Amino acid sequence: MGLSVDEATRIVQFCLAGDGWGKATYDEDRPTISLLVHAGERTERREFQAETFEGALDAAVAAGVLKGPAVAKQITFLQRTTPRAGRLNGSPAEPPKFHEATAILSALIHETQRERGVSSLYAASGGRVFREEMPLQWQTTDRRHAELTVLRERFADRLPASVVSRLVSAEDLFSEVIASRPAIEKLKIRPPELIAAYSALNREFLEVVDAMLPMVTEPAQRPTALAWIALLNAKEKTGVERAQLVSAFQRDRYVDGQYQSLLGLIAARDSYLHLFADAAPASARELLHEQLASEVATTVQRMEQIALDRRRGGFGVDPTDWFAAISAQIDRLGALESAVLSSLAAPVRQSP
Repeated sequence: MGLSVDEATRIVQFCLAGDGWGKATYDEDRPTISLLVHAGERTERREFQAETFEGALDAAVAAGVLKGPAVAKQITFLQRTTPRAGRLNGSPAEPPKFHEATAILSALIHETQRERGVSSLYAASGGRVFREEMPLQWQTTDRRHAELTVLRERFADRLPASVVSRLVSAEDLFSEVIASRPAIEKLKIRPPELIAAYSALNREFLEVVDAMLPMVTEPAQRPTALAWIALLNAKEKTGVERAQLVSAFQRDRYVDGQYQSLLGLIAARDSYLHLFADAAPASARELLHEQLASEVATTVQRMEQIALDRRRGGFGVDPTDWFAAISAQIDRLGALESAVLSSLAAPVRQSP
């Protein structure tokens, strides 16, 4: 039996991880491999068709886009692990734990959030800022996405139907965002539009996390899982704020509706952090209080207050300073993630 669409996509993304992105699809009923390949400072679109996905992959190998040994190795791996070929131990893989699956999603969301911020400043500066950093960020995002592809392919038959459905929707949005990278690079997409596109993608990924909540089977762990979800949403609101203000600070003024958007983002972030503090383990709450009292948080709050006080613009804030400070704060929230994940991963102690 030939490769399926999902299997061919997995092979492509595994082999391209860090050097581009791609997927398998059907174009007028013909198996097609569509690729976006990083070539120095440019991104090239390549497409290969054949009667089967194996043939399309062979064509990509012949063109030098994919490496033959890597493709062959992935096909062999699929034959050994997919249900239709039979598993080595004769039984299906156990579904991933909630903390394992959501950790992979969180890592990807972290990078799409950063890509949103980098792209926003690049676009707002007319391509002067983050010209070199942006392609590197693409590679990092693509590597994280490859990890999610592995999760989806390995456990597709063991994940709740609602999760699989949400993953499909998220993958479609991810494809659209990746396809927009060349236009972003050529400054054909304005910051508001690209912020909206990345934010829609992240909302869909967060919906996947919400759909995974029933995977938490221990009642005692549900509050911690809810705290984890609240933290992810707080980080997303902070990430959108990073992107909004990095473009506003670059222009030294707001565009229509941006100030009101900022107010909503800050209120939503604070609400999610409040929910997190209510539900999280004591160790994570302590880390949150430490983070909010840190020098990094103070720096962010100072710049944030300038943005709030000067509704008509004239901020006088270097956008790269803002990006560095708010990124450091988002990274510090990673320590909270680690604390919550450790709690979720720990065995539940039974009452005597």
